This record gives sequence, C-alpha cells and structure tokens, in this order.
Amino acid sequence: MAAKYATTAELAERWLCSPDYVRMIIREGKLSAVNLGGWKIRWDEVYRYEKEREKADTEMLRQQRLGFVR
Repeated sequence: MAAKYATTAELAERWLCSPDYVRMIIREGKLSAVNLGGWKIRWDEVYRYEKEREKADTEMLRQQRLGFVR
C-alpha cells in the first residue's frame, strides 16, 4: 500500500527543487500540509497543486502566444 503522505524531501525530488522551496509554498498557503515532526503533505493535495500549476502555466503560455505577456 502506498504512503498517504509525502515529505518535503520527496516533493523536492519529484519537482526538482529544494525542500526549502516546498516549505515556502506551504508557508504561503499554496499547499496544505501538517507538521508532524516534519511537514507531511497528502498526495491528493499534491495532485491538486500540480493540476493548479499546470493550468496556470498553460494560461501564461496562451497569453504569451497572443502577445498579452512578455
């Protein structure tokens, strides 16, 4: 059975960033997590955040193609 929670280190490896960056996203309230001797993030929350970022990135690319963003 797969783990229900990810750690900041696991997400940093998945997203190719630092664990500090993941903690910053949590502090900013963009990613929900609980601190249980270290931050734990539910996988469904990870998938929600990734989908939200994908939509935002797609919209930015669309606007760049249309000339709204430089």
